[in-house]
Amino acid sequence: MLKHKLIENVAITSAPPFFTFTSLAPNVSLYDFSSLSDEVLAFSEALDANGTLCQSSKNEWGTSLIVVTGTAQELLSIINMAKLNLSPQMVRELELAIEHADECVTGWTMMSVVRLFQYPIARDSKEFGQVPAVDTHVFPDYTECRPVVEITDELVGSKLALDTEGRDLLEVVPDQLKLFPYSFTSSLPQISRSAPADKSKTKNGATTVVQSYFRAYYGGCRVRAVNTTGVFIEDTCEGSKHWLSYGLMVHSPDDIPLCSTGDVCIHNFFNSLWEWEHYIDPNVPNRVGINLNTFRSRYADRVSISILPGLVVAQMLASRIISLYQVMSHKRSVLLTQIWAYRCQNGVMQVIYLAQVMYHLIYNSDLYLLGLATGTLTTASIANLTCSFFAFSYSFINLVKARSGDQRLDRRFRLTWEVMQVAITLCVGSVLRSIQHTPIGSILSQNAEILRKTSARGAKYCGLNDACVLFTINIPTVVSLLSVALALVASLIAHWYGRGVSIQLGI
Repeated sequence: MLKHKLIENVAITSAPPFFTFTSLAPNVSLYDFSSLSDEVLAFSEALDANGTLCQSSKNEWGTSLIVVTGTAQELLSIINMAKLNLSPQMVRELELAIEHADECVTGWTMMSVVRLFQYPIARDSKEFGQVPAVDTHVFPDYTECRPVVEITDELVGSKLALDTEGRDLLEVVPDQLKLFPYSFTSSLPQISRSAPADKSKTKNGATTVVQSYFRAYYGGCRVRAVNTTGVFIEDTCEGSKHWLSYGLMVHSPDDIPLCSTGDVCIHNFFNSLWEWEHYIDPNVPNRVGINLNTFRSRYADRVSISILPGLVVAQMLASRIISLYQVMSHKRSVLLTQIWAYRCQNGVMQVIYLAQVMYHLIYNSDLYLLGLATGTLTTASIANLTCSFFAFSYSFINLVKARSGDQRLDRRFRLTWEVMQVAITLCVGSVLRSIQHTPIGSILSQNAEILRKTSARGAKYCGLNDACVLFTINIPTVVSLLSVALALVASLIAHWYGRGVSIQLGI
């Protein structure tokens, strides 16, 4: 309650004094409680007795915050007792949660923390300035329990705070400001608050959940609308000269990139109004655990993709056409299997094909694995992987299966392998296409190590990035194992096919 004095009667406050005070250790001797009334002290003791969870000081991520977790009624009482200036929308959510407490049983959390805001610094420019500020957010333990409350004039009125004389301050904005829903009306894209959810991961089997609104501030007041007329704020708020110098401050998402050692990054933009469910492990009673409920928008860096795999396949097809012409030019009948065998007589070409594909896969392995792990593969990447798998498996197995100096090939195996290659290539392309936008989380959880730049290995591999991912098994290894497995299948099919032919001939 003492630390809530920092945000008494204000919608936002400056980061430096908040950091200084909230970073103090939870030692009673460091605080002066004389500013709290007897009523507030008695209320605080009642909260402690009810098991309300309070957190403060600096956490493991270096962030200072004030967190209170309890029932909706307890949080509403804290807001009123501490005279906190919260969004009327969030207050109404708490009121509805109290009225319908039996319909969705959940705890509630109120968190005050430093967040990043962006503000325009030049007309018609995507270059926005950045400023940290502290605001307060209220959320349920289970996201599906949040009542849907929209901000209307009935909830809170609006008034003109800045006349822009026909200019829309948000006509041109950075792309990251177009990813999440905002609580005010503007020319920003209208993003739905509702998001699909896996019902197996929600408490009540909900298939959709509602995320929190981002906010904007002007002069320290919550913004209601931004248009060509100007900036409108809540009519109950009086502007602050301190915040007027920053102009329109728009809440910014958190960018937490995941980068490869080759400096290609997947940008994960999170709704930075972080929400979670608290729990305390009986085995570690002095620590608080959290299960995060996150809303994320993800996109990858655009990088140039080599067309080498396609060129290798083109070389192989051209070589086959030339080989077929050479065979047919003898003007005598030959078996089709002999033609296939003749194509592969030149072992030097197989080595060249294999070397080119190996180079491409080794050089781009991290890029493809990162795309598969995060669901950001492009169509060009799918085409490259499909061509690479075909060229690698065909050339690699040809070299492994080839016999001595004259490289005579098993006709039955060759026939089976050629037919299988068509089916395998189509299957690889179809599978990759079907999972193009589906993240394969096991790649990161079981086949990767995420390194921080501050660690010894991170300093070696991450370059200028704060963190990077190092994969254990690369793409060439996976393709080699799959090729050998498929070749064994082809050998078994050829063996049983040959055995069946022999039995029929014997009869």
